Amino acid sequence: MNIAETRQQLLKDIQHIRQTVETEFGTFSAEQLLWKPSPERWGILECLAHLNTASQYYTNQLKLKLTQSPLRSAATDFEMSFNGKIMLSFVDPASPRKIPSPSMFKPKPYQLDAPRVMSKYFDILQDLEEALHNSEGLDWNQKIISPFTTLLKFRMGDVFLFVVAHQQRHLNQALRVRQELPLPR
Repeated sequence: MNIAETRQQLLKDIQHIRQTVETEFGTFSAEQLLWKPSPERWGILECLAHLNTASQYYTNQLKLKLTQSPLRSAATDFEMSFNGKIMLSFVDPASPRKIPSPSMFKPKPYQLDAPRVMSKYFDILQDLEEALHNSEGLDWNQKIISPFTTLLKFRMGDVFLFVVAHQQRHLNQALRVRQELPLPR
């Protein structure tokens, strides 16, 4: 896939995600954001808190790569790694499969402070946008280590793709919760 086109599409996707969250949830009370359709399902705030926890690691790794050891490249194309393709299939927003979240990424009750979650969510989107802008002319094949084990590595381009897809997947989940919300919309 073409790196410049992919970067531009991902930036558009992030902008759309930001606008959707602002439009759909920006005026919600903490009570509305915390509401859950059932005890075993996540509410809107839990979806966003999960994204914060999962995305923070990867955005930090991207910033580290881009500032400490940026590898320049004249390459115009990028191919996802095997690990990246598998991870993308897990977080694909179009997939109907429910994949249990690893416990390290499950939102904890003490993390569910609505103003903090929302602020952090938008900060992470901003960091992701900046990383994409700063990746221009860099090697998207640089390795990023997984938070699960140092043996599992992804390419930088993989990370950009699956982090944005993961955002889309859980935004869709939060929008489904919004549709079930019994409070005034």
